[in-house]
Amino acid sequence: MKKRLFSFILISVFASLVFGIQVTLFTIPPQSMVYVNGTLVGQTSLSGTIVVNLNSISNVSVQNVGYLPFNFVYDPSSGSTVVKINLQPLSYISVFTQPSGANISIDKDTFLSPATITVSPGLHKISIEKNGYLSKTLTVSAIPFQVTKTNVQLIPSGQISVDTDPSHVQIFLNGQYAGITPFSTVLKSGTYSMTLKATNFSEISTYVNISQNSTPQNLFFKMKKIVDVTIYSSPFSVFVSLNGINFKTPISMRLPVGTYTYTASQVYFQSKSGTLSISSSGTYTIFLNPMTSLVVFSSNPPGAAVEVNGKLLGQTQFSKQMPYGTYNVKMIGNNSKIWFGRVKVDQQVVNVYGDMVNSGMITVNATPSQNTLVHVGSIWSTLPATLNASVGIYPVEFYNPLFPPKTVYVKVNGGSITNVYEYLQPMGTIFVGSTPPATINLNGKFMGKTPIFDFKLLPGTYQIDILWQDGSLSRTLNVQGDGIYNLYFTDPSFVEVKFISFPDPVKVVLDNGNEGYTPFSVKISRGIHTYKVYDLFGNQIGMGKIDTRFMNSKSYFFIGG
Repeated sequence: MKKRLFSFILISVFASLVFGIQVTLFTIPPQSMVYVNGTLVGQTSLSGTIVVNLNSISNVSVQNVGYLPFNFVYDPSSGSTVVKINLQPLSYISVFTQPSGANISIDKDTFLSPATITVSPGLHKISIEKNGYLSKTLTVSAIPFQVTKTNVQLIPSGQISVDTDPSHVQIFLNGQYAGITPFSTVLKSGTYSMTLKATNFSEISTYVNISQNSTPQNLFFKMKKIVDVTIYSSPFSVFVSLNGINFKTPISMRLPVGTYTYTASQVYFQSKSGTLSISSSGTYTIFLNPMTSLVVFSSNPPGAAVEVNGKLLGQTQFSKQMPYGTYNVKMIGNNSKIWFGRVKVDQQVVNVYGDMVNSGMITVNATPSQNTLVHVGSIWSTLPATLNASVGIYPVEFYNPLFPPKTVYVKVNGGSITNVYEYLQPMGTIFVGSTPPATINLNGKFMGKTPIFDFKLLPGTYQIDILWQDGSLSRTLNVQGDGIYNLYFTDPSFVEVKFISFPDPVKVVLDNGNEGYTPFSVKISRGIHTYKVYDLFGNQIGMGKIDTRFMNSKSYFFIGG
């Protein structure tokens, strides 16, 4: 039985190979064209069926207008006699890019934009690439029997956009003007310096780094407005460091709006640190608290009224908390006793003691007071001066470069005021010169040797004696006020000059008519004289000048041969 069955199977297979297998194809949609090994064998019916004989392994393709072809390989040994085929309707995707010429990848195929691509319905992933632009990937849904259009704006690689508040700010890239905000441009890869400038706004400087295929950068900057401010302080003239800017108040400057940190200091005041919020033009004030000291006032005798800087504070003995500083303190006791002092308050406790029994006051002034110094005891002061001194007698010395020194003596009584007022006399200035140099005596006393410069004299009449080795002069000088007197004298005596020569004798003739043969002597006045020289035959052999102004009373003069 088994042998008979096996024989039947072999006969069936052989028959199928010789006569073929009838395969029924069912297609959706109907009336689809059927190709076997590239040859059209028929069209499915209105119900979508067709029977074909396939006696070998065959390539079958089913096609219909508006549908994607369906291709498959039929193997008769599979024994399948019915094949159902569902054709996919055609869909189209049109891709447009700005700029064009981009590579479009879809379903493993590559196209160049713009392109219209035939695809199956459904979702498709599209990749778009172009040199110099950022790659882009998107998913497009394809609709059966329709064209789906897609427009893609490619973004350049290295694009930056800059916006500012306010707008219309100038932009400089690598020091070169680039435009005004809002601003957009495309930059090659690299690092760029960027500077933003606007009138009445603080300049901003930064760097922009552009890498290959970098994504767009949107930059925003809020400019700081520059305002005109004046910074005051209480007290006046405080040293301030404001964000590293050092100055003394008051000061006017231009600053960007913002919050600034500062430190402020002044002698006798507590240093302060804080912030200063500058939002607009105007004035800003920094306040410092004074350092204080406990000042204890006492007096001898007690019970004196105390005035500080002209203001009555109380009666000794008492104490008061006072800011650091220097004060004029006056104490007034019974019987108009008085004490005055200048007190420096610069420590935690200061004692002020007014002794109206063993000390008093001196007030000093003079005419003129400008440029005049006064010396009382060990104290130097400008005028006018008010000084406190122990009871006693003091020399009061006045010094002024335009007047002679003056000294008066004053007696200081306990608790009283001694007033000193002096008039300084003006001084004249004399300058003395002479030919030749001479000794100068003033009213019989040695004054100096010429030249004498800037010698001061009180107003009056003076006898001036000018002494040379061989002569002298006397003059009377009347000095008035602060006049300037220039005096110049020449020795009126003659000079005995002995002329000598080598070889000698030669004849010498002077301008005044004197003549003789060397060696010979002659008396001539002081001054510049000319001479001529003759030989023994009367021929002139030379000439010259002789200056006797600075010669001694007896001098030699040599004439060379």
